[in-house]
Amino acid sequence: MPRPSRTRRLAVAGLLATALTAPFTAPASAAETPLRIGVIEDLSGMYSGNGGPNMVLAATMAAEDFGGKVLGRPIEVIGVDHQNKPDIGSGLARQLVDQRGVTAFVLGGASSVGLGVQAYAKERKITTMVTGGYASQFSGPGCSPYGTQWVPSTGELANAVAGAVVQGGGKKWYFITADYVFGHGLAADAGKAVKAAGGTVVGEIRHPLGATDISSQLIQAQSSGADVIGLANAGPDLVNTIKQAREFGITSKVVAMLVFTNNTVALGLDAAQGIRMAVNFYWDANEPSRAWARRLMARNGNVVPTMGHAAAYSSVRHYLRAVEKAGTDEAGAVNKAMKELPIDDGFYGKPRIQANGRVVMDMMLVEVKSPKDSKSKADLYRVIETIPGDTLFTPADKSGCPLTTAG
Repeated sequence: MPRPSRTRRLAVAGLLATALTAPFTAPASAAETPLRIGVIEDLSGMYSGNGGPNMVLAATMAAEDFGGKVLGRPIEVIGVDHQNKPDIGSGLARQLVDQRGVTAFVLGGASSVGLGVQAYAKERKITTMVTGGYASQFSGPGCSPYGTQWVPSTGELANAVAGAVVQGGGKKWYFITADYVFGHGLAADAGKAVKAAGGTVVGEIRHPLGATDISSQLIQAQSSGADVIGLANAGPDLVNTIKQAREFGITSKVVAMLVFTNNTVALGLDAAQGIRMAVNFYWDANEPSRAWARRLMARNGNVVPTMGHAAAYSSVRHYLRAVEKAGTDEAGAVNKAMKELPIDDGFYGKPRIQANGRVVMDMMLVEVKSPKDSKSKADLYRVIETIPGDTLFTPADKSGCPLTTAG
């Protein structure tokens, strides 16, 4: 059967936009124009466990908890599936703005899609909240004066993990990297962190996004003589790499820099125990995070929330507070209010928004528990230490984002 044309694929994706307009639409009278928030996300593919339908649910809960209205307007959350394809994501973004009047985007899934959508949103002066994109470009070269990045960038993840491993004796690194913008950025940032800590990078090999067989990459990494095999990948790619590394008997050398709770569940505690990673959110870290996570899990079949799910809730809630403070949904005024208002949901340690849109917060170094130490299916991590957010950045990270010249 021939592959559907791009026009056909965008039309199908557009139908998904209509089909997924719920789960939350407050009733509106004819005189009321809803404030519409579009969640542009991987709802069915390889990253749907990290974000997916639960990203839409988290944004929905934020709208519900805000009371369903802002400035007298009902709040409408619209979830669409970009299928991790930049052309589909950009097409859906245009549809949401031109046909639905969306004034803010929540962006998840592959960073390549999110960066394209954020560039379009910058031209159209649309607010963006990056809750599932970890590439540092979101608040670096690809930043928007109307955008915020709520999850740790590849630079933060690398600085939080790589430096500590080098100091612990892992001097020589070899990277297995997912061959797209996120993987490239994570490997590059981790390499810088390794060298800054006194280590060396002896090599790198890449694999396609969504690869099922990582054996040749692991054999090459194993034969490199490296002390550490750094995984610059995520989601199912990460899970497959760790499982196959276990088959090769080299898990003691493997260091993962971005692991989600759903990845840990997919691996199982027997395989994942002892893995250390940096996170900005863990559901069982404090009482506000526990209370919210229990409400989410009561509605999603007890799926443990990820960093992305928490970021979607926190960012939408903060956005709505900023709209209320600004008295408008105009992106410039809202972004200014978002930077001025404290982030007060209690999920994060010392959060604040930098001039470039990156949300700085303390990180936690956590370790996956052993099966005997875990008290329930959701009891996954123990917190080892808190890493102050300001220590994870260089002065260059803190520069502002220039205003768009688009009319």
